[in-house]
Amino acid sequence: MESQRRWVNRHQPQTLATGTMLLYIEGFFSLVRGSTDLLLLGLLMFPSGYLVANDKKVGWQIAVVVSALAIVARIRIYGFGSSLLIALLFPVVLLALLLHPISREHQRIWFD
Repeated sequence: MESQRRWVNRHQPQTLATGTMLLYIEGFFSLVRGSTDLLLLGLLMFPSGYLVANDKKVGWQIAVVVSALAIVARIRIYGFGSSLLIALLFPVVLLALLLHPISREHQRIWFD
């Protein structure tokens, strides 16, 4: 029996399912912001979200690295001004969802 390919896996814990959706949303907004750094990160968020939804460990690893780099990129772009807090909101939440103990345990046990 061939496994079904999906964009969001509702059978994963809520932290991973929400993280997957946030990867797509953050990827889209990173693409439209115009910065070269964010453009490359946005392009990597889509396949990593798809791989996470399909239980691939490499997708989770890429998603963690890309979301951490998104935080660094925003600090570089916005500096330490007042707008930085708003710019960091989604990337920090995304990284927290991916690194949540439930997400880490699930990917450790169930992902290939």
